[in-house]
Amino acid sequence: MTHQCSHHDGPALPLDRPAQGSERQLANELIDALDRPAATIAEIAVGAHFIGIRADADGSVCAGLASTLGAGPSADERQLVDQLVGKSLKEAAGLLKTSSAFSISLGAAALNAGIVPPESQPGLEASTIMAEKGQEGETVLVGEFPFVNQLRQQVKTLHLFELRDVPGATSPAEWDAILGRCQVLGLTGTTLLTRAMTAYLGKAPQAYTIVIGPTTPLSPVLFSHGADVLAGCRIVSIGPVFEGIRKGLSFRAFKKLGVEFVAWSKNGA
Repeated sequence: MTHQCSHHDGPALPLDRPAQGSERQLANELIDALDRPAATIAEIAVGAHFIGIRADADGSVCAGLASTLGAGPSADERQLVDQLVGKSLKEAAGLLKTSSAFSISLGAAALNAGIVPPESQPGLEASTIMAEKGQEGETVLVGEFPFVNQLRQQVKTLHLFELRDVPGATSPAEWDAILGRCQVLGLTGTTLLTRAMTAYLGKAPQAYTIVIGPTTPLSPVLFSHGADVLAGCRIVSIGPVFEGIRKGLSFRAFKKLGVEFVAWSKNGA
């Protein structure tokens, strides 16, 4: 299983400005396309690494996840978590456009709870696709995923984009030029949180692009912005997973408690 992501796409500091330009447009489109915008939030699980939101929608239950990228809530945001219970997923998803890193993650969890996950397509797996597509040209992986070392052996050329000091990472000074010519782009879903997703998609329109990780919205909106495959997840056992989130478990640890990977291609949408 290789949709896990352990990296931090930049420091989890307050962004000090609301979403602007293309990232605000993307957030609006994702929110407008929600399958369950009116579902009522029943529970919010907050941990050191993830946020989970459960909501009730016409007798059914839905849930979504988002990474916090290490951001913790302010005193006001702790109150906000309580105040959001009873509110609609659409209202909470609007936090995607705010300026606080923690609130943005709350918004992303609400967004993911409001999307009905598609059925995973058989044989569609992120690292396998990248290995197959990367036989020619250059491959970019944004974020240090567990499969990075294996992928480096499988593709012609791999560039790892990571802001932390990790072995084998490509210098940020080279990123734009490489994005303009790469043939394959693996992009962590947490770039939605750091307001970098549309920039990456826009700088590599020629690339076969896979958005990867549990924060990834499984929304066809991302296909219209240049994604070819969405590799995210669905929660199948909400109670155990939310308990794991509250305990501060990593995704790798709590996914075993009731998370299934979902891969969806633009061609199969």
